[in-house]
Amino acid sequence: MPFRSIIPMEAFDGGLNSKYEPQIIADNEAQSCANVVFDDLGGVATRQGYSQVNTGLVNSNPCDGLYTANWNNGNQSMCAWFGTDMYVLSGTTFVTVPSAQGIYATGAVKFNEMYQNVMFIGDGGTPYKYDEGVFTRHGVEVPSLVADGGTRTAGGNLIGDYHYKVTYVNTQVVEGDVSTGTATLVGTASGEQILVTGIAVPAQSFGVDAKYLYRTVAGSGISGSYYFVTSLAASTTTYTDNIASAAQGSVAPTDAGKPPRYKYLKTFQERLFFNDEDNPMYLWYSDLGNPFTVKATNFIKISDGDGEVITGLAVQGSSLIVFKENSVWIIYMPSTDDTGWIRLKSNSKYGCASHKSIVEYEQQLMFLGQQNKKITGFYAFSGNTTEPDATALRATTMFGDAKSDRIEPDTELFQNANKDRSVGRAWENKLWFTSTYGVGQATNNRVYQFDFVRRGNSRKIGSWVPFTGMSFNDFSVLDGKLYAATSDSTGFVYQLQDGSYTDNGSGIDSFFETKEFDGGKNLRHIDKDFRQANFTVETLGDWKMRLSHRIDSEKGDGNAQDVDLNPGGSLWGTASYGADPWGGGKTRIDQKIELGQSEGKRVSFKFTNLSTAGSGFKVIRGN
Repeated sequence: MPFRSIIPMEAFDGGLNSKYEPQIIADNEAQSCANVVFDDLGGVATRQGYSQVNTGLVNSNPCDGLYTANWNNGNQSMCAWFGTDMYVLSGTTFVTVPSAQGIYATGAVKFNEMYQNVMFIGDGGTPYKYDEGVFTRHGVEVPSLVADGGTRTAGGNLIGDYHYKVTYVNTQVVEGDVSTGTATLVGTASGEQILVTGIAVPAQSFGVDAKYLYRTVAGSGISGSYYFVTSLAASTTTYTDNIASAAQGSVAPTDAGKPPRYKYLKTFQERLFFNDEDNPMYLWYSDLGNPFTVKATNFIKISDGDGEVITGLAVQGSSLIVFKENSVWIIYMPSTDDTGWIRLKSNSKYGCASHKSIVEYEQQLMFLGQQNKKITGFYAFSGNTTEPDATALRATTMFGDAKSDRIEPDTELFQNANKDRSVGRAWENKLWFTSTYGVGQATNNRVYQFDFVRRGNSRKIGSWVPFTGMSFNDFSVLDGKLYAATSDSTGFVYQLQDGSYTDNGSGIDSFFETKEFDGGKNLRHIDKDFRQANFTVETLGDWKMRLSHRIDSEKGDGNAQDVDLNPGGSLWGTASYGADPWGGGKTRIDQKIELGQSEGKRVSFKFTNLSTAGSGFKVIRGN
């Protein structure tokens, strides 16, 4: 005797599960989907679109970096790197930054960090800094020696032979190392003054605000100590010295070196930390409270003979996390005193493929992982750093937890050749990741969103959805809004989540295909006559969404019906008397779908916005 059974579909917020068979995935998951988001009620909806920010292209190159500097005075500067130049957003135009033109290598990814109201920039070449309009080198350069030669005149305080050196002082009043050579002014002076000539003039890009002149004490020789004589303007080339030895100041610095050529940098414990492009196993750090100078001893070798290079830096708890190609290391830092730091190796089995993919969320670090230089998926570095086991030099409570197993077929198509371009961003309780997806692809052409507040019946946290139509190289936030810069050569920056259902005027291919429902284990192998489906949908506007169904994994698009999402009704002042219904209409409707002669063991449903510009859908629940 036939009987009637209702199969509930209570939520559609599980995200994509492309790894397992469509009939065994969770009820709220999708066997395929794209360009959708989820709400707290378990509903699925078309994502918002994006719109163009700059009215004209920056230049015909992909973006190599997008970063917003937040200054202490409350101002913000969105900075972008295209081709060989750095730009800053002014209104709807990106203008070139003075002194930052023609100095960069096209295609070199830019890495940024803010510290002490200065933005630091690394790309593997000469590192630079940007101080709200002033662009100069990061480190304090070592000047060339003071040229030999000088004129002695009678009537001064100097008696004997002297030697001179000079240092540069940057705009933050930080002094660098003394010149490696020295001016040797030989002769016996008796109550004379010395005219020092040929004092080096720094290049504008060095960011020198002043120069300090140093001199030996009479008769101490060229290898003696050098003491402060005077401060000079950066452009000064001569100085008449009449400072008696007893009036000289402090001794010249001898260990105020520059940072190495770096890509990755991170601020922690009142220091800046950098990788070293010339010594890939080394981690360097700046002097305490001074991000511009690095002592010769300020380094840690992150290696146990594994030959791996550093691929990323992050902070978790009381530790600096150092990612390498196949492992993750921890520098436990209970204080700013570097003598108390402990180097440890974590229990993570995966390395990091991209420094920019590292995103902090819920006391975890999500990152694009790799093994043997091949992308393996996304992982969350989890655990705590309280009292790590320094004896075993291992932090076994910290490990890389796989987070993308349900979209493993997708991550296997991420292209290794472009993995360092993968960028992550936390935004409104979701993580956004760029990727280069598909064989033969050479630029980022997808975004994957991880909604980490979703939790399905399996208790597995997080829902993944691919966003197509998004070719981005970097993300940034300005004035509370999310932006992204293009990965192709169109030279544009876009505002995301702009409230529309169009991608810069184009339609969004938004769809969600449910699992194959079979009625549970008691009805799984029984042939069924599917008669009706009921869905609660939101009436978003005067357009249609398509709802189709397939039986037993049949090929094609299945049987389709269109649902009118027009809320109906008219408001006062907009209705035509005698023609239009009165009222504001409905925000939701319960839509009954007749399935006709649909016989089989399993049924799945697909919702789509028909890829129409300005159209979207939202489905709350069904049965």
